[in-house]
Amino acid sequence: MADCIEILSASSSHYELLDSGNKLKLERFGDVITVRSEPKAWWQPSQPELWKRADCTFVEGDKKGWRFNSRKIAPVLDFDGVKFCTKFMDGTKHLGVFPEQLPHWRFIINSVKNQKTSNNPKLLNLFGYTGAASLFAAKAGFEVTHVDASKPSVDWARKNQEVSGLSECKIRWIVDDALKYVKREERRGVKYDAIVLDPPAFGRGPKGELWKLEKMLPQLLEGCRNVLSNKPMFVLITLYSIEASSVMAGNMLTEYFGDIANFSLSQGELILESKKGYNLPLSIWAKCQF
Repeated sequence: MADCIEILSASSSHYELLDSGNKLKLERFGDVITVRSEPKAWWQPSQPELWKRADCTFVEGDKKGWRFNSRKIAPVLDFDGVKFCTKFMDGTKHLGVFPEQLPHWRFIINSVKNQKTSNNPKLLNLFGYTGAASLFAAKAGFEVTHVDASKPSVDWARKNQEVSGLSECKIRWIVDDALKYVKREERRGVKYDAIVLDPPAFGRGPKGELWKLEKMLPQLLEGCRNVLSNKPMFVLITLYSIEASSVMAGNMLTEYFGDIANFSLSQGELILESKKGYNLPLSIWAKCQF
């Protein structure tokens, strides 16, 4: 059982949280300053004058979409040598990368450095989106299987692999429902040394499969336990947009993996730090290492 809640954050020259408040956040992606909605920012902005510098704003509501004040293009971002193509897309405020997860990506890199085996460990990345964890894992030396239900997201991830100069790395790109894929791997007897999960609260698979986190996470974790190798490294889960505590996430990992030798649990929150404004909490996480 974890002794405390860990608050994780990390900095990068290509991203900065400038300010937040009024359920909005002011961010810098490369040289582009954006305003996006943020339900967790209940307070008032600390630096009102800064908001006038925004290059673009994502407007919610019936006519939701991006509104531009300048002609700047979506930048290519570099996090520790891994590059990400961002996009401004109608209908979504997301640009294709979640900078608050940088501590997780760095953990993945360091996890391989601490291994004494000469073999390439295998990592399964479920709900992999545009490939951040997969690319960091591949760069570190993992043989990666990346699973996401969205073909456009997987295509985007492959593009990120190309611009990062990681085309020679071993990544299997799979468009599939995460739960169905894990069950299929279980039947095949396939094993993984590390598993990363970033499940949404609600979603649909490529064939319309319904995903509800509260109902289906136990099934998924049971499947993950069954495809974990006999020399496991870690299981890492991140959860957004749910009314829950990281203690809950930690309890779930303990339930399904706690009887494995050398089980060690940590849990906490991912935040974005602001140099002058308030720090912004964004997600909860739990991790077990062996």
